[in-house]
Amino acid sequence: MKNFSWHPMREDDLPEIDQIMQQTYPHLPEDIDCIRERVRLFPQGCYVLRQDEQDAILGYIISHPWENRSIPPLSSLLGSLPFSAEVYYIHDIALLPAAQGIGAARAVLAQLSQVARSLYINKFALVALDTANEFWRTRGFRAIQEDMLKEKLMAYGPGANYMQRGVD
Repeated sequence: MKNFSWHPMREDDLPEIDQIMQQTYPHLPEDIDCIRERVRLFPQGCYVLRQDEQDAILGYIISHPWENRSIPPLSSLLGSLPFSAEVYYIHDIALLPAAQGIGAARAVLAQLSQVARSLYINKFALVALDTANEFWRTRGFRAIQEDMLKEKLMAYGPGANYMQRGVD
C-alpha cells in the first residue's frame, strides 16, 4: 500500500466501521450508536483510513477531549464532553491487516496532535488492551497505575492499561 490517508469520518462510514470493529475487537462489542454519538460530539477527532478517497475503509480512529485519569464508559453514550478537558483521549483505533505496519498510526497521531494543541491540551490518554500494550509503549505511552481506574479497566480484559503520553 503506497498512498494512504486519513479522512474525516462520515455517517455513511458507520456500517464499514462496525464491520471492522467486529473483526478487530470481537470480545469488546460496542454499540454503533455510541460511535455515532462520538462523531457527532467531536467530528474533528474521528477519521477513517483509505488508500484513495473512494476505496474501502482500512481502519478508523475515534478520539475526543476528556478528563485526566478517567476512562469514558465502554459502549455507553456520553451525552456531552467535559467542559474543561485535560487530556486528548483516543477512544478506539482499529486497523485491518492490510493497513498495519505502514505508519498509519504514527500519521494519525501527528494529525491528532494538531487537534489537541488547538484545544490547549498537551497530553494523550487511552486504554491499551493487553495485546496492544507494547504497540503503545513503542509510541511513547506509559501506563498509569491508579486504584480508581482498576474497576473500569476490568471491562477491557486482563492486562489492559490506562496509558498517557505528551502531545508532540
